[in-house]
Amino acid sequence: MYKNLNPGALGHTLSFDETCALAKRYHFAGVDIDLGYLATIARDQSPQAAKDWFAGTGLRVGAFGLSVAWRDWDSEHTYVESLPKFVEETRLAAELGCTRCVTWVMPRSDALTFQQHFNLMVRRLKPVAEILQAYGIWLGLEFVGPRTLRLGHKYDFVHTMDGMRAVGAAIGTGNVGLLLDCFHWFTAHGTVSDIESLPPQEVVYVHVNDAKPGRTADEQIDNERDMAGATGVVDIAGFFGALRKIGYDGPVTVEPFSETVRKMTAEQAIAATSAALDQTMMR
Repeated sequence: MYKNLNPGALGHTLSFDETCALAKRYHFAGVDIDLGYLATIARDQSPQAAKDWFAGTGLRVGAFGLSVAWRDWDSEHTYVESLPKFVEETRLAAELGCTRCVTWVMPRSDALTFQQHFNLMVRRLKPVAEILQAYGIWLGLEFVGPRTLRLGHKYDFVHTMDGMRAVGAAIGTGNVGLLLDCFHWFTAHGTVSDIESLPPQEVVYVHVNDAKPGRTADEQIDNERDMAGATGVVDIAGFFGALRKIGYDGPVTVEPFSETVRKMTAEQAIAATSAALDQTMMR
């Protein structure tokens, strides 16, 4: 596993060159790549120039986000129109050495039944996974665990590790796994043994954070979390121990959804994140 930086996950916006500079300063091994920034270099100079620019940072590639409009259920046109650009992004990501693409999945719907939601998601993500597969890239799907996010909505959808693995199996391309977030693992009542049962290649990417004290797993609220290891509510030691046991060797990114972190300067937030990862990953 290696420390990976995504300032957006901390609630901060930085240019990609600033992100890379601060990642190096605070001893991160990798960053999630900004394909827009690097595509500009590739367009104005050459793909090799973009590759050389990133290589010059000395950082590893984390992942890139899925840009395809697959959640726009009412518009097949919007979905189809977003695929060609994604092919170009995937090609550039592969040239930069990226092997991971990630997205999250909303665990509810007011319009689609569970089966309708499942079938449409599989139909739309299968071509995405096939595009990625052609370039040797895995797709990581994040299940979102909090019960509070599903209350008051007409239909539940996938919100557990096993449920998301079933989505991957239904897509059937062999390169679909999990974006595993310890907050969602906790709120979905996941266990250490659940993680230990996973083939390592199925863990595509990892988020870490902590939950609010004084709330049960079912009472946690999705956008109210804390810095990794800050409260001790989530069994972060067990989480990392299980990942080490299965041999996960990919990026670990902090996503705290914390007002305290958002109120820091970007550099302060990155420094605090680095320190939190040093403490929690070494336990």
